[in-house]
Amino acid sequence: MRLSDAESELRDRAASFAEERIEPAAVEHERTGTHPTEIVKEAASQGLTTSMLPAEYGGGGLGVTGSLLVREELYAADPGIAEAITGSMFGCEIIAEDGADEQAERWVRPVTNGEMITGAAMTEPRGGSDFANIQTRAERDGDEYVLNGEKIFIGNGHIADAVLVFARTSDTDPPHRGISSFVVEAGTDGFHREELDNYVGPGAMALGELHLDDARVPVEARIGEEGDGFYQAMRTMNGSRLEIAASSVGAARGALDRTIDYISDRETFGKPVKDRQAVRHRIANYEARIEALRTFTYKTARDLEENVDLAEEPAMAKLLAAQLAEDVASDAIQLHGGYGLLEEYRVEEYLRWSKVAQIYDGTNEVMRSIIAESVLDE
Repeated sequence: MRLSDAESELRDRAASFAEERIEPAAVEHERTGTHPTEIVKEAASQGLTTSMLPAEYGGGGLGVTGSLLVREELYAADPGIAEAITGSMFGCEIIAEDGADEQAERWVRPVTNGEMITGAAMTEPRGGSDFANIQTRAERDGDEYVLNGEKIFIGNGHIADAVLVFARTSDTDPPHRGISSFVVEAGTDGFHREELDNYVGPGAMALGELHLDDARVPVEARIGEEGDGFYQAMRTMNGSRLEIAASSVGAARGALDRTIDYISDRETFGKPVKDRQAVRHRIANYEARIEALRTFTYKTARDLEENVDLAEEPAMAKLLAAQLAEDVASDAIQLHGGYGLLEEYRVEEYLRWSKVAQIYDGTNEVMRSIIAESVLDE
């Protein structure tokens, strides 16, 4: 794919940052499970957290493709730290697109400057994929809304300075028309959050659980009009799924590169592992799959930026790339032998992250349903 000069420079900048700042810190953050706050701030200062956000609010203005280029490089280096970096602006795309200028200045610009971390709260304990039937409520009370409900598996949920919360403002038929979005700032009375521990994903990921107990926010915290929330979220889904696809391609590439380095120096029964035909064919298959999915993902991103009507393509990219990440990481562990199970060799983290990629922003099963509906129910 042909890149603009700005896109090429962004990719090179992301690759250098990954090598110089992420790689050396990866094992330590994985062992301690700490959020890489300083690395995230440095990434923001280099324009790596908000490359797709509008330039008028301090973003890079490079669209979905710019975001994909950054993600591939960062996730190849370390999925956990990459998730912390790329997730630091969750919700900002909607605020920038649908919010008023003063809202974007208040909540988006500080993120582009590395002064704030945001989150987006959609998933609830009773279900994630069935977003249209969320139960969290926001009742209008004069110049305020009163929010009640629970959210779970929220990226940056327990550390974000502000969270874009989706809540039901009316009971409608169909139900998706009654959802709105609100920015809830940390420290708001009735807004409680806690960290989710002991999940399978990388240690540097920050997942939180939110509890809203009569949490009051001003009307000015609502993004767009009442009832816009579902449409706001769905409009970003194609881009989000392509981002996960690019992240998965990056993770697959990272696991494969580490494996190639390992088998190039390793011998079994007096013969280099890399010279065994079964191993060579396995590596060749993965290299071909990575390149094919990279090409498809970036082509789809270009189509999205050019307002081509997309249906199943982003779902296909996410489904296949997330599965590829698991396949490569699983074989990477196998080809490392016992060392593949050790943190310092890093490949087991890629496998754990691949399961995250297969669940959020629509599970693999949901992706298959989208694809099937497009090709079978036209």
